[in-house]
Amino acid sequence: MRIAKRFLLLIVLLAVSLAAASCRPLLKEVFKPPKVRVTDVLLASNPVNDPKGPWAFTLTLEVDNPNGYPLNVTHVAYSAIIGRDTVAEGDHREELRIEASRTTTVKVPLSLRPDAFREALRQVLQSRRLDYEFNGSVGLQAPVVGVVRIPFSKTGNVDAIDLLRKKGIGFN
Repeated sequence: MRIAKRFLLLIVLLAVSLAAASCRPLLKEVFKPPKVRVTDVLLASNPVNDPKGPWAFTLTLEVDNPNGYPLNVTHVAYSAIIGRDTVAEGDHREELRIEASRTTTVKVPLSLRPDAFREALRQVLQSRRLDYEFNGSVGLQAPVVGVVRIPFSKTGNVDAIDLLRKKGIGFN
């Protein structure tokens, strides 16, 4: 009898885990990624007190949730790379609720490495080109399957001279 109960428990656990695994693709099909816009950047530390240490910033983001259900964010981790140097990174582990079909304001920490930023700036000035990469992941609490990690990445480059020309500053 004991063996039958254990075997039954094993079958039930297997069935539940298969059901949860089959819901993941369904969740990805139904989920629409939110749009994020940086609205403000505030210096949260005094770089004069520790000029070689990382500078702390607070980013204010507007997150527009196009889904008809709220998103419960468990964590956000991100980094910014300019050239070959990681110049900034952040890790936000407070739970956030992004309301359904609305824009929610969120404040997240950002740590900037001044030495890496100076090196990246030197590379940009030498090559006139800014290669950047912004990546990370967001953990969303989902029913049945638990926390689903959604990675994000944005890469590109900017020509410094073209950018200045677009702003009305010309070079010969």
